[in-house]
Amino acid sequence: MGKRYKASIYTLGCRVNLYESEAIADKLSEHGFDIVDFSEKCDVYIINTCTVTAESDRKSRQLIRRAVKNNPDAKILVCGCHSQIFPKETAEISGVDYIGGTTDKLKIVERAVALVGKEKGQCSEINVGNPFNADFETMEATIQDRTRAFLKIEDGCNNKCSYCIIPKARGNVRSKPIDEVLNEVKSIVANGYREIVLVGIETAAYGEGNDYSLIDLLESLETVDGLERIRLGSLEPAYLKKNIIDRLALLKKPMPHYHLSLQSGMDRTLNAMRRRYNTKMVAECVGYMREKIPNVTFGSDFIVGFPGETEEDHQKTLEFVDSLEILNSHIFSYSIRPDTEAAKMKEQLDNGVKLRRHKELQGIADSMKKRCIEKFIEKETKLEVLFETEKDGYWHGHTSNFIYVKVRNDADLGGKLKSVVLKKYNEKDGMTEGELK
Repeated sequence: MGKRYKASIYTLGCRVNLYESEAIADKLSEHGFDIVDFSEKCDVYIINTCTVTAESDRKSRQLIRRAVKNNPDAKILVCGCHSQIFPKETAEISGVDYIGGTTDKLKIVERAVALVGKEKGQCSEINVGNPFNADFETMEATIQDRTRAFLKIEDGCNNKCSYCIIPKARGNVRSKPIDEVLNEVKSIVANGYREIVLVGIETAAYGEGNDYSLIDLLESLETVDGLERIRLGSLEPAYLKKNIIDRLALLKKPMPHYHLSLQSGMDRTLNAMRRRYNTKMVAECVGYMREKIPNVTFGSDFIVGFPGETEEDHQKTLEFVDSLEILNSHIFSYSIRPDTEAAKMKEQLDNGVKLRRHKELQGIADSMKKRCIEKFIEKETKLEVLFETEKDGYWHGHTSNFIYVKVRNDADLGGKLKSVVLKKYNEKDGMTEGELK
């Protein structure tokens, strides 16, 4: 490809999508493309879509149309979960040249190379495979535009949650073999990264159907020289049994922050969601991890307004969640997903009820975050921070247990690990100030 073309990738959704977009960008660069911002006039636009909620669908379609508007002559290529589930609807958007799904994602690079510089066709090329027949797609993203590097270790989900469309979009669980993960980690470390985030559609299912598991992988990664920090994608609480927690507690590289996919604090609702745990299991898991892992904190996801959720259910969820003292909470209002069990449930709730419950749970989440951070402030706990960005004389980064911190310092702290004591939490911006120690 003699002429240098401009390409841009816009990513919606989860960290798996972000990793896959980085891998696509690497391959485009190898073929001579300059990767630029989505706002620029480009020769190629790639939109990596999401379908976890109805809002994700709307944003995916909106971004496709924005790309067409940016440059009507550009080649528009789409992949991801939304186009996997809705390929025909995606093809109906004027200006789209190529539609892939969640399998063979790197093929989008081949199609970009083939299409760029040519006249636009009359109709979209659709190449959406069957994720239930797919193997784990080998790809690498060893240079990424962030301080910590994402690494996809797993794809697909075997859970049958009644509200979720993602298993239909991603297929069954398949995993990247441990030796391939180790090789990619070594390449990432060689490129200067000190922290990695292991991500998957169902991260805890890593190795399912094989003779290895997530905890086996984490123990293997302890031997990688130069790797200092490991973080994990969202984990289902059912995975974190006492024997797993005991093995985790012996490791030095996994950071003491775990994101638990909880969804509700009411057993009746969890049962209707087809989750594989109850509130007692969650409370025991959190309590045991706090006992075994110093300074551990938690993140979580919650869904409010699930079909049939009564006011009493909601109030019990508020009480249970408040007792957990979670650091970071992601709260979603239930969104109907087509062809799911929950979409057919009769007791669908009004949007106004969902909005009110969302606000009430957000209030609990904000209060928990403040209490969680203030405990570390009161104890003057020394925490290690990986500094990432600088703004207005402050360096920003995350502590080992994922508290977002800023420290005023004139030196260049970018990419450095430093010990910090937390001093003040500002509720307005959710920022914690600290001092180097």
